[in-house]
Amino acid sequence: MPLKMNFTGQDVLRELQSPDRAPLRRIFAERSYGRREVIFTPHHPASIVFIVASGLVRVYLAHEDKELTVSILKPGGIYSSHTPAFVRAVRPVVLLEARAEDFRKCVEEFPELTYGIIQVLGSLLRNSFSIIQSLAFKDARKRITEFFLHEVRKGAPESGGLLVESGLTVEEIAAVVGATRQTVSTLLNDMIRDGLIVKRGRGSYLIPDVANLEASR
Repeated sequence: MPLKMNFTGQDVLRELQSPDRAPLRRIFAERSYGRREVIFTPHHPASIVFIVASGLVRVYLAHEDKELTVSILKPGGIYSSHTPAFVRAVRPVVLLEARAEDFRKCVEEFPELTYGIIQVLGSLLRNSFSIIQSLAFKDARKRITEFFLHEVRKGAPESGGLLVESGLTVEEIAAVVGATRQTVSTLLNDMIRDGLIVKRGRGSYLIPDVANLEASR
């Protein structure tokens, strides 16, 4: 059965707890980081593979005063330190970290891991292209709409629509879409007023009609 890894699921974490994955689990060390703490900077000297055990991690590119969020990694997300991106804790996180060389050897021992890794990298690449295209060609309102349409894929059907549990604050959504907190707050209120989304709580929104949301782009 191929191992599935993704940015929202717990598959990889469950796999690490299974008895036959003990050799893989032993190469990982648990590390904790505080809210907004920078975990890795571009081209970190040590090549580390990490898995998010709890919390949220932001992967982003930065140049002068501009930042471009590539992805928000949730529990089960996997990434590497040796890239041109910054890695920062959005809120307190626990990572499982392993030397890339040790991880590579384990992949050779458990070849089914390769399928999951390709899935992760493919998802990250698709997300990167989507974000770059959105920032280059779309205004803030359209970028926020795209954010919700992306989250809808993981939404849960509920009476009155589809429930999206991103878990992100307004400030964190602003970082993802490349806009100021004030701009995002204003646009979210506009979308709520227009009936496109209904706020249920922190990071929780109901989408009454996905087709209407798509048409508003």
